Amino acid sequence: MSWLLENWFGSKESLDQVREDIHENLHKEIYLGVSGIENPEQSANRLPSKELFVSLHGPWDVLEEQEAELLRYIHDELPPVVRDEVGIFPFYTQVTQDGYLVLTYIRNATEKSVLLDTVPLNLVTPEGEVVARKNFEMMTFGPIGDQSSRPCEFLFRWDEFDNLPEKEIPLTLGYVRPVKKSGESAQAGGELEMDEIEYYRKKLAENPVQEGQVDLKALGLKEGENGGLKVVVLFRNGLDKRLEFTEVPIIVHDQSGEAIARVSYTLENMKVDAKDFRIIAFEIPASSILKEGVSVEECTVFIPKATQQKTENPVFDATKSKGFLQ
Repeated sequence: MSWLLENWFGSKESLDQVREDIHENLHKEIYLGVSGIENPEQSANRLPSKELFVSLHGPWDVLEEQEAELLRYIHDELPPVVRDEVGIFPFYTQVTQDGYLVLTYIRNATEKSVLLDTVPLNLVTPEGEVVARKNFEMMTFGPIGDQSSRPCEFLFRWDEFDNLPEKEIPLTLGYVRPVKKSGESAQAGGELEMDEIEYYRKKLAENPVQEGQVDLKALGLKEGENGGLKVVVLFRNGLDKRLEFTEVPIIVHDQSGEAIARVSYTLENMKVDAKDFRIIAFEIPASSILKEGVSVEECTVFIPKATQQKTENPVFDATKSKGFLQ
C-alpha cells in the first residue's frame, strides 16, 4: 500500500490539505447489522472514531512508521461509528491494472471480537446500476477485536465486472445480505491446514449429526501465532432448517481448572444448512491469555452452555493426547 499512500498524499503540503482530501474521498459507511437495529445508519448513538484502536495486520504491518501514522490519521478523521455495530468505511478508491481497488476500514464498535465469514459486496454507479458483484471470504482476515478498527482492501477484478463503466465514472461500494444456494457443501474456514480439515471431516463422518440436535463444541486446542492459542470449533445443525450462529464464547482452563482465557466472538452471516456442519478455527491472541507459562497440552477448552448427546462419541485430535474437552 506504500505506493498508494505516496501517490495519494505525496504532493500534499500540509495536514489541512490531507484532511480536506480525506473528506473528499470518503464514501458512505456500510453497516452489517450485528446490533439488530433495522436501519443502523440512522442511529444517533455513535462512538467517535478516535476511541477505536487501530490495528495493522498483514500487508499493513510492514509499512513505514510515517505511513502507519498516516493511516491512523485517516482513521481518526472518519465520522463517528454506530455503537454496537460493525461498519465497513471506504476511504479511497483506485483504478488499477488488475481492477477497481477499494480501501476501507472495518470498524468494530461492539464489546466483543468479531469474525466475519463471507461478505457480499458490489459496486454501484451514481445512477444506481450495479456493475460488479463479489463475495469476499473473510475468515483468513482474522478477528477484529472489540472497540477496534482494521484497514482492509477489496479488489474487484475487471473480469468480475458485469458491465465495465468508463474509468472516470465514480463507483460506490455496496453491501447485500447473502442468499446461500441449497445443496452447497459445508466449509472449513479459519487457519486450518488441509490435513487438519480432512482429519476432522473423517472423524465427524464416524459421528454423524443427530436428528434434531444443534451442536456447538470445541474439537481441538493448539498453539497459535505469536504466543496465542488456536481453537477448532464445530458448528453442527441437525434441524430441518438452516440455522445461523451469532456468537461463540470460548473458555480455556489449565490443569488445575483455573480459567486462563475467556473470549467471545460475534459472528456475521455464519449459517449452517439443515443436516450439515462447519468447522472453523478461532485464534485467541496472547493478550487474552491471563496466565503465563501454561502448556497447551495441559489445557482444556469448551464452549459454555453448549450441549452434547451422551451417546455421541468424543472427537479427538490424533496429534494431541490432551488439550480437549468433549
